[in-house]
Amino acid sequence: MIESAFPLLLAQMSKRDSRLPGFVMREFEQYLQCGRLENGFVRVKCDGCRHEHLVAFSCKQRGICPSCGARRMVESAAHLIDYVLPDVPVRQWVLSFPWPLRMLFAARPDALSRCLSVITRAIQSDLTHRAGLKVSSGARTGVVTVIQRFGGALNLNIHLHMLVLDGVYTFEGGRPHFHRTRAPDPVQLKRLLDRLIHRILRRLVTDGLLVVDSEQPRLDFQPDETMGNIESASIRYRIAVGPDAGRRTMVIIDPHLVSEVPRSTKPFTAARDGFSLNAAVVCQPHQRQRLERLCRYITRPAVSLKRLSVDAKGHIRYALKHPWSNGTTHLVFGPVDFIARLAALVPRPRRHLTRYHGVLAPNSPYRSMIVPRRKRQGRVGQSVPKDSEGQCLQSMPEPDAVESGYPLAPLTWAQRLKRVFDNDITVCPKCGGRLRVIADVTDPELIRRILAHRAQRGPPV
Repeated sequence: MIESAFPLLLAQMSKRDSRLPGFVMREFEQYLQCGRLENGFVRVKCDGCRHEHLVAFSCKQRGICPSCGARRMVESAAHLIDYVLPDVPVRQWVLSFPWPLRMLFAARPDALSRCLSVITRAIQSDLTHRAGLKVSSGARTGVVTVIQRFGGALNLNIHLHMLVLDGVYTFEGGRPHFHRTRAPDPVQLKRLLDRLIHRILRRLVTDGLLVVDSEQPRLDFQPDETMGNIESASIRYRIAVGPDAGRRTMVIIDPHLVSEVPRSTKPFTAARDGFSLNAAVVCQPHQRQRLERLCRYITRPAVSLKRLSVDAKGHIRYALKHPWSNGTTHLVFGPVDFIARLAALVPRPRRHLTRYHGVLAPNSPYRSMIVPRRKRQGRVGQSVPKDSEGQCLQSMPEPDAVESGYPLAPLTWAQRLKRVFDNDITVCPKCGGRLRVIADVTDPELIRRILAHRAQRGPPV
């Protein structure tokens, strides 16, 4: 569907003398090559029965590809659990922004990076005070921030998922001592949100991106005209391009699910002026599996294939994880509008979506005392087959993992599948022998000859 609809989006945009930025074009072009044998593959063979099959390469993009996003999710979660998060309580803090700031942070990720530094400092100060210590004591906490660009309705929603150690460390005699804090009460949570809002707005004023006049603050920046329109439409649940541009996205409503009773406020949540701060989820030191599931949740891909379907008219339906209060259960997109929604979710290049702060930062002098040093089975560089859909051979460490300063044995795709689904794909499905990679094929002429021979031979019995 994307292969046929993507040129239609480009054609409609060209009528308005506009085009997608290069990083968005590359994302779609690489995605359309993902998992295709004609773009290269590896040959996998069983040492026992000599069974052989071909496995295609993956695109390894981080924006819209569900398959590559799932691999990245599993690898990132495993890295956080095995090499980053210590065996102490960890609380998830979720900070959401009002629509204008979502637009700003989508267009200017550098502004979000500067705001993120003041956000983490405010949270660290709050934890220090709730632990009964002073900031001057040198108490430190650790934070892993995942910047999510999407909401549950395929909308552009820049927000932060922060895994914060639920306490602070002090370092007496060169040894770390952890001071756990109690959960914040509603008054403390509201006070912290007020402080965050004040510091974020002050940071934006200092950067010249927010102008305070006699009426109310206003943003002062010029987004890219093309991406600005697409991102603005995605944020506001509007159709971005075509004859229906500006209209609200179509929805499917189940009248039996309409609720006239206002939903109660979530626990451990404070909200004000479009900002929202939630700290309801906490994992205890013995709940490492739960923490790993949480890590997978915050690093998950933007698109869920299980919730995606196409109706008889060719419209794309995307099921909501939870129905809205007005009974909406699905969003309905035209093919071109669906591509525009995906384009809005593509992150800017050379911008990390996972950040480390405090004692977990790569340059922290205390990190080596805090992070776990667990060993993974298997040796680095070991050749293993890919999954049945033709995805990657051997996963390399995430850029953020490399920056951590610690050599790690990356999880292979087989190890990731076994870790999550208890499924060992290195075992031959015919005889139970071991599968191994015998060659990777990238030469176009050799690819053509092998595929032609494979087509003449017919499907394997």
